[in-house]
Amino acid sequence: MSFLKLRLVAGAAALVIATSVGASIPSPALAAGPQLEISYDTVGEVDNSGRLIGAYAYNWGDEPARDVTMTFDASGLRDIDISVPDWIDHCQLDQQIVTCHLPTLAAEHTEWTHAFELKSKQQSKPGPAGTVKGAIRAFGPDGTEYTGGGDLEVSIVESGPDLVASTADINNADDPVGGGDVRPVTAAIYNDGDTPAGDWYVQISVPTGAGIVERYSDCEYLDWWPGEHPDGYVYGPNVVTCPAPADLDPLGVGEGLNFADETGRSLFHVVFGKNLRGPDETGGAVQVGLVDDLEAERAPSKLTRKGSSGKTFADAVARLKPTTRAASRREGNTGNNWAGFAIWTKPNTHDFAITAEPVSGEIGDTVEIPYAVINNGPSDGGASWTFKAPTGTVLVRDDEYDGPWCNFSDEDGRPVKELPEVSCSTESEFPAKASGYQGVKEKMKLRIISTPGDDGTLRVRSYPANADPNPANDEVELVVTVGGSGGGLPVAGANAAFIGGIGGGVVVIGAALFFLARRRRIVTFSE
Repeated sequence: MSFLKLRLVAGAAALVIATSVGASIPSPALAAGPQLEISYDTVGEVDNSGRLIGAYAYNWGDEPARDVTMTFDASGLRDIDISVPDWIDHCQLDQQIVTCHLPTLAAEHTEWTHAFELKSKQQSKPGPAGTVKGAIRAFGPDGTEYTGGGDLEVSIVESGPDLVASTADINNADDPVGGGDVRPVTAAIYNDGDTPAGDWYVQISVPTGAGIVERYSDCEYLDWWPGEHPDGYVYGPNVVTCPAPADLDPLGVGEGLNFADETGRSLFHVVFGKNLRGPDETGGAVQVGLVDDLEAERAPSKLTRKGSSGKTFADAVARLKPTTRAASRREGNTGNNWAGFAIWTKPNTHDFAITAEPVSGEIGDTVEIPYAVINNGPSDGGASWTFKAPTGTVLVRDDEYDGPWCNFSDEDGRPVKELPEVSCSTESEFPAKASGYQGVKEKMKLRIISTPGDDGTLRVRSYPANADPNPANDEVELVVTVGGSGGGLPVAGANAAFIGGIGGGVVVIGAALFFLARRRRIVTFSE
């Protein structure tokens, strides 16, 4: 987020309407009637990240002014854009002129307001840029018109490099991809700033079910699901990060590098596996930035590795010729160092299965039902599962164990301790077991109120719903008996070390799923 955006977030709510400083202005001799003047709360140094300008409206006179209008004329500026943020509702922009309205301005009084934003155009030459002509007009108590003014000298300062990513979709809906397909990434990067950029990096990200083909030895790779996988299944590398070669000339002002040519050959290609979910529209991304900013973007080191092939990114880039970005594709958003590409996938199937062990206890006991959810594949997918407690019982919330999975909330969204029916989800992708992920193995607490009925169920619902050709293993009965030799463990008197071990396992699984949820589209399921 740019410094300008941070300032907007911090100040927008308080500054939507003009704020009166309400201070008397010492003056050796007050002028008769309103005496008007404008000044500014900042110097006029502007770069392409923009500067928000605040204006002071002064009344040095001994009488109040009404129907106060301030105008700011930027038509004489070079290479500068003027705008009014949406949250400033008392100022309007008409071409290069901003008009702001204040209802009154008391005698010996100053009124301050945010008025407009100035931003230099991409690749503007630093130096003087001209003058914003400010004028103020109002009426005294007798209807006499009074005027004044105040100008702002504007100069353009160096903005530094502005790296921008560009890409195109991998394919389209009429040409979906599936297991075994390979497609190029048509990535490009540009420098829209006013100084050369040398120490940059480029990063390509692809979804689960896809992987980067090239294994450049001077690039870093990340797998969402590391390890060995069966033939035909693709689980990464999902992210490749390549720094600019040390001996590469910096990207000049307005220059760029296209990583793909008109024949479809590219420095980066994506291969798709038999586990690619579909039919679906998913996607990936191209990101560019300065190496100094890269550390905050890195994933945990245990999931990263260097490329293993003898080919290097440095050699591949050295063969590219810098290109000039077409004027029609100029990018005015300095934060646009990320570009996404869409991927349309072929239909695929998965097989979610659910199991639950029978439990036994006495009336009044709270017992734990061991259960498991797994995706037998071949496709990765998404799933939720729903517990319906047998009559005579109720499901019990457990903040330590249920947190990553299950939603104990009433119809108004308020948390509750007990419910007859509860839905659960990983809130993320649920990969096939070929990924190495063995699914969810957990426990659900249940309190026995009276003799349990035989109408309890545990059901898994997959996403997409029509991708599961084996519905027979999607639902099981929840068997709860009083007395007998059921497999359940009453919570009362349970071994503390055993329960602690369960909690530790859930923390590990929950952390892994949280890690995934930060990088994948969240899918919410409902009955």
